[in-house]
Amino acid sequence: MWVLIIRSPSSAPIEYEVKPGKNTLGRKPDNDIIIADESASRLHAEIYCQNGLAVINDLGSTNGTYVNRERITKPHAFQSGDQIRIGQFVINATFQENGATPPLVLALSGTRPLTRDLLLESIDQNAVFLDVVSSRLTMILNLDTALKEIAELTQQAMGAEKAGVILADYFDKLDDLELPGSITRQAIELHSVVIVPDLSSQDKQPESSDVQHQICSALCVPVIIEQDVVALIYAYKTDPLARPFSQHDVQLAVAISHQVELTIQREKLLQEAQMLELLANTDSLTGLHNRRQILNLAEFEFQRSQRFKHPLTLLILDLDDLKQINDNHGHLVGDQALQVVAENSKKQIRNEDSIGRFGGDEFVILLVEATLKDGRVVAERISHSISDLLINTPDGSLNITISIGIATSNGKSSILTDLLNQADTALRKAKKAGKNQVVVAE
Repeated sequence: MWVLIIRSPSSAPIEYEVKPGKNTLGRKPDNDIIIADESASRLHAEIYCQNGLAVINDLGSTNGTYVNRERITKPHAFQSGDQIRIGQFVINATFQENGATPPLVLALSGTRPLTRDLLLESIDQNAVFLDVVSSRLTMILNLDTALKEIAELTQQAMGAEKAGVILADYFDKLDDLELPGSITRQAIELHSVVIVPDLSSQDKQPESSDVQHQICSALCVPVIIEQDVVALIYAYKTDPLARPFSQHDVQLAVAISHQVELTIQREKLLQEAQMLELLANTDSLTGLHNRRQILNLAEFEFQRSQRFKHPLTLLILDLDDLKQINDNHGHLVGDQALQVVAENSKKQIRNEDSIGRFGGDEFVILLVEATLKDGRVVAERISHSISDLLINTPDGSLNITISIGIATSNGKSSILTDLLNQADTALRKAKKAGKNQVVVAE
């Protein structure tokens, strides 16, 4: 008896016993095997079966029928293990005696090293499914969400009751899984695929997890990057009447392990890119935005304020007498003073506001949708919070102060440079007035 396992990206596997005589395949609802895919013809192909021999013939379809990755141009006699592809539908053909478990399944039980050849073969055999998975993951950047999506697609594609992907960080919780620990440990320690088509045939303790959860068939595949197991894919079935996992399921799981590997590596690259971007935009001493980034933010907020007629208030802060501090107490104390100014200034502004180190002893603060009056209140608050502090140095306590210049976009500033110049002019007046002052631009 010939049995076909029909898989599509949008539904669970379907098992079809090829009947004697003609079996039609196509998009029309009255076909024996319905291929619900726009790339399939209405009457696409037919399988003729008699006396244990099954032959598939393409009926002049537009997009073709593929057997073992080759488009057929004449009738093809099935061999057990053949793979047929029509559009996004993949059909695996297996011959078995009536009511018997296929020999291919019986021979699978145990472990199989996850070699490069197995990986490449599995990817090739499941290219259609991997393309669907990849397209689903395109807009998913969060790793946990992506792995959950992969697990759901795996569960559906295999017709499993449960499937999942576990990262190596959580391997200490493997005992919490319903699977026997021996299966998961073998997969990780041996870097091998572990498949048990029929767990009922094994000797088990009554309290074992697979007995408690009535698991009948199980499959585990490690995800390996540079010889390290970084994740584990698992799937199991609990229905004793369900088709046990087969060689095709093994190849599917191995192909999925490659997708998991790519997903994990993508996450690593994204994190590295984000870190590089952060370093490129962050002042190393204070942890604030650096000059380039605060100017970019200032330009953005300035244009937004012009477009929506909202006020934007800009503060330039200057640490008073930094050169004197460096000369008298050393540059480490000077750096500490700059860090104190940065930390305390940041505490006094809202989340929607921005602060950055402008260079040397100067800082820029952007107060979004804030009036000149609002800016003066914030500036006075920052000034008092810093002047009230004492910095401990090897020479004793040190009191520091800041001078602040304030300017607001009021229609007179056509470009950001004008606003910066106004605030800088106000800052210079504060310095000339004796420092530790807040001055508003005229």
